[in-house]
Amino acid sequence: MTYILGINSFHGDSSACLLNSGQLIAAAEEERFRRIKHWAGFPSLAIKYCLKESEVEISEIDHIAINTDPTANFFKKVIFTLKNEPNFKLILDRIKNKKAQLDIHKEVIKAFPGKRIKAKIHHVEHHLAHLASAHLVSPFEKSV
Repeated sequence: MTYILGINSFHGDSSACLLNSGQLIAAAEEERFRRIKHWAGFPSLAIKYCLKESEVEISEIDHIAINTDPTANFFKKVIFTLKNEPNFKLILDRIKNKKAQLDIHKEVIKAFPGKRIKAKIHHVEHHLAHLASAHLVSPFEKSV
C-alpha cells in the first residue's frame, strides 16, 4: 500500500484527497468545513477529514503532492510581470503565497503537532496536476 495525500493549498477552493495505491479513497474541499466559499489557505480540516474517513494516520502517508511548483516558469513569470507594470501589493501577495507553498512541510507539522511525518513532499506544476488528477485516478491506461 502506498498512501498519497494530494493538497491544493493557498489557491482558490483549497482541498485535499487521499489515494491508496492509485485509488481515490477520500476527497474534500476546505470550504465545506470552514463555511467560507472558495477558501484559499492550507486545507488542514479537509486533510483531517480524508484521514479520518480512510482510517489512516498522517504518519502512514508516504507522499504528499502539492498542486503547484513555485519554481516552475519562474523567469517567464518575472519577465511577464515586469513588462505589465506590476502592482506592488500584488507582487508582495504573490511572494507571500509562493513562500507558503514552499513551506508545506511546516503547515503539515502545525496541523498535526507531535505526529511523525515521514511523507516525501512533491511539488507538481499546476497544469500538470490538473491532468494527473483526471488521468491517474481513472480506469484508463491512456488518455488525451
